[in-house]
Amino acid sequence: MNTRHNSGRTFPTALILVVAFATGLGLWLLSQQFGTADIGTTAITRYPAPRAVVEFQLTRSDSRALTAADLKGHWNLFFFGFTNCPDICPITLGVLKQVRAQLVQAGAGDQVNIHFVSVDPQRDQLEVLGRYVAYYDPGFIAATGSDEELNRLTRSLGVMYTREPAKDGQYNVDHSASIVVVDPQARLVGLFRPPLDAAAISADLLTLVRSRR
Repeated sequence: MNTRHNSGRTFPTALILVVAFATGLGLWLLSQQFGTADIGTTAITRYPAPRAVVEFQLTRSDSRALTAADLKGHWNLFFFGFTNCPDICPITLGVLKQVRAQLVQAGAGDQVNIHFVSVDPQRDQLEVLGRYVAYYDPGFIAATGSDEELNRLTRSLGVMYTREPAKDGQYNVDHSASIVVVDPQARLVGLFRPPLDAAAISADLLTLVRSRR
């Protein structure tokens, strides 16, 4: 029987081939499970292993609840901001408006939900939040909640926000500028970092949608 030698020990060639095949198969399965396989995305920063989104409950601008269960069955984009944001939020929502238009044009508009979550619930009442988001796209999902729920969700998604001390009743909110990506199993899989390019984001999302069909 043909043999190979390693550190003084003798192994049958057939056994070596079986182990090599099993190892390769295991790595391939892990790449599929954890989303590390190269499927042609360019703009998204993909995490090595998906992580389940924590249970949470926010309130949408239409007064309905938004929970982790609502994320299943669709790809989801999350952007956290506030309606008084002077620059980052309008710019990002403008990009997301283009993204949604391109997804709709490609026939995938119903495969991706775009969420704008206000981290300023004191000023962003539901009616205000709904009008603000509808200005960009009525198809966006707007929501907010208590700081307890917001903190739970933002920590789970790896983003953050802080509020400056109020002066004369006015204050600003610092928040992450990235767009978080959650898959149809309600798992955090990656994010889009600034500078944001609508065409590149749309192309990546279409690749992700088609890879799961």
